[in-house]
Amino acid sequence: MSPIIENSKKSVNTLLLVSTLVATVTFAADFTVPGGYNISGTDSGIATMLRGKGFHIFVICDSIAMYSSIIAAVALIWAQLGDVTLFLDAFNLAVPFLGIALSMMSMTFTAGLFLAVSKLRWLSTAVLVMGITFFAMLSVILIPLCIPVTPSNRIYRYISYYPFYLIILATGN
Repeated sequence: MSPIIENSKKSVNTLLLVSTLVATVTFAADFTVPGGYNISGTDSGIATMLRGKGFHIFVICDSIAMYSSIIAAVALIWAQLGDVTLFLDAFNLAVPFLGIALSMMSMTFTAGLFLAVSKLRWLSTAVLVMGITFFAMLSVILIPLCIPVTPSNRIYRYISYYPFYLIILATGN
């Protein structure tokens, strides 16, 4: 087995675990939708918030997270077969899809929580602001990992470095 693959096997296994957990969480969210299900009448078994725009966002983001995490998991399984070229191609495919899955999972959480507290305007606004802020910070961290650009590109380095550095300073770590 190649030294590149030997050294990266732990990373692949960790990413495979994360993608499997994302798939599991998003799968569970499909069956525990915000507001629950209608239990009687002609709409029995249908989500109670089916017509709401927030629910549509919840379902779309959850679906994207589920499918992206499955693609990442399958690509990471291919990465474990031992061929260096296949490993690099599978890894380069999996990382962006896992980034999309994590981003969409956070948006699913925000949409679901927003729906759950939507009757209290100040709390739903606070949830939305926190979710958007977190999503922006997550994007700053994930986008440089998902876009294959050479480190010699000076402009890209500055664009990706300073927002990440500001987040580190803001959190005090």
